[in-house]
Amino acid sequence: MNDEFKFIHAADFHLDEPMSGLPELPTHLKGALVEAPYVAAKRIFDLAVAEKVDFVLLAGDLFDMDGGGCRPAAFLLSQFERLADKNIAVYWCGGKIDHPDRWPANIELPKNVRTFSTSIVEEVYHSRREHPIATIVGSGYDSQRRTSADFAVDSTEVFPIGLGYGEFETNSATSKNIRYWAQGGNHQYQQIERGSGLVVSAGTPQSREPSENGTHGCVLVRVDAAGAIRSHFVETDTFRWLPQTIAIAENSSLDEIKNVIGERALKLVSDHPDRMLLVNWQTETHGSFNPQLRTEANRDEIMKWLRREFGTGQTGLWSVAMEINPPSNLPEGWYEEDTILGDFLRAIGRFQSDPSINLALHDYLPKNIDTDIANPIVRLSGEQRDQILAEAALTGVEYLAAQRDWNDAAASSQA
Repeated sequence: MNDEFKFIHAADFHLDEPMSGLPELPTHLKGALVEAPYVAAKRIFDLAVAEKVDFVLLAGDLFDMDGGGCRPAAFLLSQFERLADKNIAVYWCGGKIDHPDRWPANIELPKNVRTFSTSIVEEVYHSRREHPIATIVGSGYDSQRRTSADFAVDSTEVFPIGLGYGEFETNSATSKNIRYWAQGGNHQYQQIERGSGLVVSAGTPQSREPSENGTHGCVLVRVDAAGAIRSHFVETDTFRWLPQTIAIAENSSLDEIKNVIGERALKLVSDHPDRMLLVNWQTETHGSFNPQLRTEANRDEIMKWLRREFGTGQTGLWSVAMEINPPSNLPEGWYEEDTILGDFLRAIGRFQSDPSINLALHDYLPKNIDTDIANPIVRLSGEQRDQILAEAALTGVEYLAAQRDWNDAAASSQA
């Protein structure tokens, strides 16, 4: 019979890393954006105290010890001391940027903090009243380690936990007898069942860029007397990237577009009431192509309206950018027009139909650029070449259509 116990698994605080992917930094959110990593991390330590956990597992990349400054170290020290006052242990393995042996030599870590070597796998017991309740097998990041086989333990050990940093063994964990594998290094939360155990990446408590979209936090784990594991993901982020794609008709009016996007924005804010959502809007269109839909003035008006309606507070939704994607094909009739637009599309069509035609991109580079540097830029793969030509066609259509009566032109192309 085992003892029941609880612990928290967290990783990838990156306390010194700023938010990216925001071309415009909203003035009223600057302070909150700077504080977001610390707020998220503090929520983890608050949870540890509130839940009275036995220990906290930190799986690397808490902050850059070489260039992160003194604030992250001071913050962690204060939180470790909080846990020490509550008799909560901390087990910390270093990642790529926070090897514990680089912790400032003149600042002693509290005695409740146990760090792990990067060169060897160490095994320690966590005890309650001198009685072991868990075995923690841990090691910091080692670029030469490719598998977790070194983390094997004997089956007689009390509830074995693996603690490490790295992307190895996420899909094929082979750590012998490990019941809970606590990983760092993956900024997205992931949990995979492996036999009678779990392989878990806690993710980062606060995302920093659009690619880290969705919910972020830490993992609260309960182990009952029979050794059964119950894990619960706990949200800690204050800013959340949530990219959105909506469908609109090419002939939509500005008010109709606002209604569609506004309904989606209202639902998002309602579903996430305590956070500021960061949204890149993508629109998929259907119907006859209408370049007037994509004017810069229209996009600016929609963005200003969205930000005014949903993004003025500390919670809500901040619209980062908007892109109105074109339909997959332009009308065939446009290519036959005896107009500048028709001439342009026919020229683009020749490039698209014959991959051997040189795009002559060298002509658009500065004359003094080194050839060795230029060649990788102008030598495009088939897919890259197709994408550039498609974007060029759309840009040309939008520009050439700006000065023409679109309704008359559309009617003539269908005649």
